[in-house]
Amino acid sequence: MKKKAKFLLIGVIGVSSFCILIFFGFFIIPMIQSSNNNKIENRSELLFEVTNITIIIDYSDVKDSEIFKNINLTNFKTTAFHALLNCCDVVAQDHGWGIYVKQINGVGEGWIYTVNNESLPNIPSNLFNLIDNDIVKWTHV
Repeated sequence: MKKKAKFLLIGVIGVSSFCILIFFGFFIIPMIQSSNNNKIENRSELLFEVTNITIIIDYSDVKDSEIFKNINLTNFKTTAFHALLNCCDVVAQDHGWGIYVKQINGVGEGWIYTVNNESLPNIPSNLFNLIDNDIVKWTHV
């Protein structure tokens, strides 16, 4: 009788584990992925206009940082690169796959950007679509 109880217990645990796996696989994980994709989908379209953009230029001890607030971009020129062009003197090179920023306001090579203090975007700044109230930080490295 003890052997049958053990097999029954193992069977119940196995079926329960399988049901939990199915539940997470079909319901919980897609909901999490959907909420993450909503953040990305908001940026999938180039907007005609974005407002209240802030640009921070961190020169990393070369000179004092600059902040440009309340920048409005229009005519579908609403990427992180367009925002930078709107307030700074920029030297850039187009490599076909994206634009590489060589200088900002006379300070040379080695620029990276972030948006809203999130991790570094994995796309060039001329392809990163902004939305209202974004904060773009350019850092000289």
